[in-house]
Amino acid sequence: MALRTTIWNGYPARSPLVGAHRGASAVAPENTLEAFEAAIAAGADFIETDLRLSRDGIPVAFHDADLKRLCSDPRKVAELDMDELRSLRPGLVAMTDAIDMIGGRASILLDTKLHEQAALERCIAALESRTADGRIAFGVRSLDAFDVVHSHLPQCPTLGLFSNIGDYPALALRGGIWARLWEADASADNLANLRRLGLKTVIMTGDPMDGTVGLIKADALAELCFNGPDAVMVNDPSLAVEVIGQATQPV
Repeated sequence: MALRTTIWNGYPARSPLVGAHRGASAVAPENTLEAFEAAIAAGADFIETDLRLSRDGIPVAFHDADLKRLCSDPRKVAELDMDELRSLRPGLVAMTDAIDMIGGRASILLDTKLHEQAALERCIAALESRTADGRIAFGVRSLDAFDVVHSHLPQCPTLGLFSNIGDYPALALRGGIWARLWEADASADNLANLRRLGLKTVIMTGDPMDGTVGLIKADALAELCFNGPDAVMVNDPSLAVEVIGQATQPV
């Protein structure tokens, strides 16, 4: 079966693409339908959301392993059923509902936080019927996770979200098509090296160590885009749409 042409494997009109990190999380609670709707309204090309699994086997949009930061509860997402999770986090959304709500209005990047093969396979089975049109991409954090996704969904775009950029040559050999770099690593040399591997690049703005993930100012974003990444991820997609639009206007 031929791979459908999507933003993940085609040549989009806008470059770089704009990704909304956990939805438009600068203006709405992260990973909620409200944040996803705001991202679509802002003109995001894709919505990045985090994929975890509840105890009763339901894929959910939630970033942290536990509920301490958002709900002041130390228990883990995987230890609670969906009803319990929603009682603690009323805005929590099942991933199938999020995908259906977004529909064809934006593409989706699922940041798979699952490391255990069995849990990842349960998520894949639950979401497989919604991946046929190619707009949903899986983001994986290890080569082992890539192998699991690729073995079950060989036609599904898969992105590497690796902390070690030295793993990207192996990803390219396996058929991966995108590589995530943090803003601090998004040098012209690193981008060129990934291009030589045949990988497209998505830059995650901000810094995971100081809590600024997804945050960036307009001038810094314009400078970042100058090196030619294929996509950027930000908390405020409206800012990115504006900055990129200004950069591509004829002089």
